Amino acid sequence: MEDNAPLVPEGAQVIEVRTAAIPHVVPTLRTIVADIAMRQDFDLDAVEDLRMAVDEACSLLLPASSDGRLTCVFSWNGPRIEVSVSVLADSADHEDDAGLSWQLLTALATTAERTITPENGRYVSRVDLVRESQAADS
Repeated sequence: MEDNAPLVPEGAQVIEVRTAAIPHVVPTLRTIVADIAMRQDFDLDAVEDLRMAVDEACSLLLPASSDGRLTCVFSWNGPRIEVSVSVLADSADHEDDAGLSWQLLTALATTAERTITPENGRYVSRVDLVRESQAADS
């Protein structure tokens, strides 16, 4: 999956977590994004929105993981946090992007995008999220 790694903006700080694709790790990923957001002075509502967005992204991708692994990349620079969650999947099929989970995800993030990229007979399924703090708007 390294070849399909998300692009990281110049000057951004990055944390990459590679872990088992199991629900038990999602609270840890939620905690990481919340810590980053708090250190970047996001308001409490934005911190909670990011926590829930990471939860939703993982919920969408965990069932598709064919190798039992999940990668989550957090990058941030000032009032902007980007999160990329990805798994290697056997199929390009995925849940409908018009479903409730996707609608919730897009409501919680400034932008959200789902991509599926062929790789060696399988597919990298990835959700990319961006959240900007209210400070960026003022």
